[in-house]
Amino acid sequence: MEAIQVRPGVWAFLGGVNLGAIVSEGEVVFIDSGLDDGPARKLWRWAEGKGLRPRAAILTHAHADHFGGAHLWAGRGLPLHSSELEGMMMEHPIFEPVLLFSGAAPIPELLQKFTLAKPCRISGALALGPVGFGPLAVEVVALPGHSPAQIGIKVGDVLFCADSLFPPEILRKHPIPFCYDFSKALDSARALEEAEALVPGHGQILQGEEVRKASLAFRAHLERIRGIVLEKIATPKTADGVLFEVANLLGASFSNATEFLLARTTILSVLSSLVHEGLAEARVEGNTLLWRRL
Repeated sequence: MEAIQVRPGVWAFLGGVNLGAIVSEGEVVFIDSGLDDGPARKLWRWAEGKGLRPRAAILTHAHADHFGGAHLWAGRGLPLHSSELEGMMMEHPIFEPVLLFSGAAPIPELLQKFTLAKPCRISGALALGPVGFGPLAVEVVALPGHSPAQIGIKVGDVLFCADSLFPPEILRKHPIPFCYDFSKALDSARALEEAEALVPGHGQILQGEEVRKASLAFRAHLERIRGIVLEKIATPKTADGVLFEVANLLGASFSNATEFLLARTTILSVLSSLVHEGLAEARVEGNTLLWRRL
């Protein structure tokens, strides 16, 4: 991990998943733990090397790549905090693979660490707004869409925005970003425009005009996906049929069932948003669930 001081007392650690640390008066609060014990241990050792006492950790959402190492911290007595709903899923992480597999008992591939983290006990649910941890103060911001109750953490003019935005370099690798609620994901991305500095969950730190450009680019990318879906259901299609069309147009390629199911969830979130807007309908014909533009 690459440690970068974004502002005095505000650190970002860039890697496969970006982590954070807020420092004041010899204490530190961590933001997210990464996928497994490795990043969590490195962040703890970094704090020890600077003579800092870990005070607490904030976990932005219940996807394994963001909280998979938090059980290590919990085992060392560190209090873990998150939004209430995401915290429930962290305490019962089987929810992630179950939801990805449409509520059925998941296939073995979904029971690996990328989609099934070790459970961790959440010490307290975070309300939105200012929150204090001893000498450390942050603001909890609602950023739902990528997951049901994802939060961002604002420290001064720096916002750790989790997966509410995927910068262009990430979208080039993963052109169908995961969404639970497509409409809320658009709203959350729009809310980022006024931030002075962003630390996204993946990719590089963004500052100044880069923030607005990245937000506009991400929203445009989501709107493009929405437009493709709306065009392709002019004739009734299954969700898998829609995914096939979107993947081909965006150059997405799936090498395993996990990648396919993650992208399929995004397509379902788009279809659901279109139904809620009165632009599409879901109906059963010939024992097949089809989606059609209205």
